[in-house]
Amino acid sequence: MKDTACKLNFIYRITQRSASAGNLKYLSLAGNDVLSLVSPCSAVSTASRKLGQSNPRVKAGLLMFSLLLLANCATTVGNLDSTNADLSSSYAVKSFENKKQHSQKLDTRDPRSYYHYLMAVKAEKKYQLKQAALHYKEVVQHDPETERFHEKWIRLLLRTGQLDEAVRAGQNALARFPENEDIEMILGDILASQGKVEEAITHYDRVSQISSDNARAPLLKGSLLERLGQFDRALEEYKKGAMIEPNNPLIQFYLGRAYLRANQLQEAEKSLAKSVSLKPNLLQARHHFAWVLERQGKTIAALKEYGLLLKMKPDNVYIKNRVSQLHASGSLSPEGPRGDEGIPLELEKQPNIHMRIATIYFEQTLYMEALEEFQLVLAEHDYKDPHVLMARIYEIHGRLDIAVKEFEKLRKLEPESIDIILYTARLYSLMKKTQNSVTLLVEAIEMEPDNHQLHHSLALAYMAQNKNAKAIESMSKALALNSQKDSYYFELGALMEKAGDFKGAMENMRQAIELNPLHSNAHNFLGYMYALEGHDLDQALVHLKKALTTQPRNGYFLDSLGWIYFKKGESEKALTQIQKAMIYTDPDPVLYDHLGDILFSLKNYDEASGAWKNSLFLTVNPKGDLGGEHPDPQTLKNKIEKVRNFLQQNY
Repeated sequence: MKDTACKLNFIYRITQRSASAGNLKYLSLAGNDVLSLVSPCSAVSTASRKLGQSNPRVKAGLLMFSLLLLANCATTVGNLDSTNADLSSSYAVKSFENKKQHSQKLDTRDPRSYYHYLMAVKAEKKYQLKQAALHYKEVVQHDPETERFHEKWIRLLLRTGQLDEAVRAGQNALARFPENEDIEMILGDILASQGKVEEAITHYDRVSQISSDNARAPLLKGSLLERLGQFDRALEEYKKGAMIEPNNPLIQFYLGRAYLRANQLQEAEKSLAKSVSLKPNLLQARHHFAWVLERQGKTIAALKEYGLLLKMKPDNVYIKNRVSQLHASGSLSPEGPRGDEGIPLELEKQPNIHMRIATIYFEQTLYMEALEEFQLVLAEHDYKDPHVLMARIYEIHGRLDIAVKEFEKLRKLEPESIDIILYTARLYSLMKKTQNSVTLLVEAIEMEPDNHQLHHSLALAYMAQNKNAKAIESMSKALALNSQKDSYYFELGALMEKAGDFKGAMENMRQAIELNPLHSNAHNFLGYMYALEGHDLDQALVHLKKALTTQPRNGYFLDSLGWIYFKKGESEKALTQIQKAMIYTDPDPVLYDHLGDILFSLKNYDEASGAWKNSLFLTVNPKGDLGGEHPDPQTLKNKIEKVRNFLQQNY
């Protein structure tokens, strides 16, 4: 606790200087500078590095400052992310409270707001969004007059699915800041997702009153009016949205759909054509566009659009039927089942607008915004797609723990979905929880024993556990169920090589190449194996040249090529290839070992010794998993000693 108070005091002293100068900008603090303030002891070392080249006087001053600060912070670091830290005993808080009691007008801010703001920034950077929300709650409590803090807190509540709390926080914020359109918008979105349509419309109307350039409000209001069956009013709202953002593909889609419902086919065609031109993969817009063309007797154009749809949705029975009917009639086909307003029942169901917005945000890599929309979707209806994409967002940001939780939710929704099980197992493997993967996959195989993907994934999980025999068994089962997967042959071959079955390994590599003549890894494997065995070196060259045709800058392939040349006695060529290899790879002990052998053969003894020393260092101090092949340390030591003795005797 003393350490937390120390940090608070430090933050307070630093930020007050900005405040007194009228330059207090919380949001200007970013990146490492913010995080260094979170830990002042860390800040000292950061500052020292930055001023490492300064003059001696500056260094001396910094040193004194550092010693004083470190003396004040010399306590064991506790839980710095705690939002329940008692900061009341700190000098900073006591000083602030004293000023508050004796002054009508304060020229400083509550130091607790600084502390919690910086903790929130730190938590958000780590994607600990719930923790960040808790800190912003504290920030708002201690600094209620800063509008943007309220907004940030409400958004974090929304992003973490705490919708009821977000509504309460939003209503309190609007009582203080009645002209805040962003908060009005968020409240409208949440209330709409909760089925409180009339309340949501009130907030959207308020947004339109505050701002004339917000296209999102009429778009979402229009979708709600459609839900109420007020189609004419919805059309007018979509028109307003299109006036504000004419190049918004989603607005053009909903506008075109409303025109179609009103039987204004020419206007519908214009809007839908614009929507698909702006966003070609917006399938619902293209589907509606095809139907409008068909309704107008534009058979060739309609068939073109249906054809594009079938490429993207090959299993859609409705589209297949429409195409068949159009081909059979050669003109406008008899209309399929339709709703009252001229829209086929296939298209009648209103798409979830927040899911559409979320998907667009996701495609644009606006992940935080996408999370907000996904939470709104889930508030209305819990189904697969939002969870999948949310998990992808968390995975992208390195939060595998949250990603796997999303898939565990999915498993409850669809317990027999093999796709969900496979993805969940993959996440567990990435988290190094391979036993969880194995357990999941074994259970799945009991449900679908003939699913080759499950056996393949199980083999990979066993590989991660170094259970080579079980991995070979599972990979063999996968191949027995699907003998047309070149990757299965390659992976089985690699497993067999690791088990010492070189003949079986090479046979599987040949099978992989037979299925895929451009399988560069299999070509490299075969070529290198030939080189290790010292025979068929001309055939080895053929394989490596084929591998490099596909991946000319693959350092490991170049190493294999160099090693083949070395085995053929062409050391100069070998050296050229090894040197190229080192350009395209991270420092690798095998490459340095090969380099040493080649240099020794060229009588470059000092350089050879240096290469082997590098190889030994990298072998003894590996940066990561070296995989199946790595040099023997004792062999490397023997080579180094051999050079030393040779040089002593001859020079």
